[in-house]
Amino acid sequence: MNKKSKRVFSPMRTAILGSVILAMLHIILLGGAYQRKVAAEKIRSDHAALDQNYAELKQISEEQLSSLQSELDLIQAEVADLKRSFPELGAPFAIYHRGMDLSQSSGVNLNGISHLGSDLQETVSGNIQTDTYSIELTGLLESCLTYIQKLESAGMDTVTMEYVSIRPEEELCSLEIKTVGYPGIEE
Repeated sequence: MNKKSKRVFSPMRTAILGSVILAMLHIILLGGAYQRKVAAEKIRSDHAALDQNYAELKQISEEQLSSLQSELDLIQAEVADLKRSFPELGAPFAIYHRGMDLSQSSGVNLNGISHLGSDLQETVSGNIQTDTYSIELTGLLESCLTYIQKLESAGMDTVTMEYVSIRPEEELCSLEIKTVGYPGIEE
């Protein structure tokens, strides 16, 4: 009997097997290329979205910065106004304390002392500075009169009453005084 041996790897089978392997490799490579193409398109679209978001965020940041800068300018102006409202140490501070002491001993409440202006005059004896102050008090008529008397006595020749207004029904006293003295040495 003639036995025909069957070969497992015949040239035809090897060619078919090779073709199948090559086809699978092509499919794998094409699938990988397709995935890379899809990923690249996704990256491009994400990049465009991120650029747009960045531009919007930058615009919002600039608007907020502008708004914050405006607020800062307002606050700095307010701080400057507050600094200007504080009395300077020295003569004005001493005048306020002296006015406060006189008001306490007279039985009136000192609402405020404000500096209205200064004037520098040249004389034969040298420069003389006059300062005008407004004084607001709350108290009874007798107490206001006592304050005025004590102020005149304390000032002797250096304080002049320019204006006095007493409203007994409202218990208000308003004074305008002038002080005379030598100007302070500027530092």
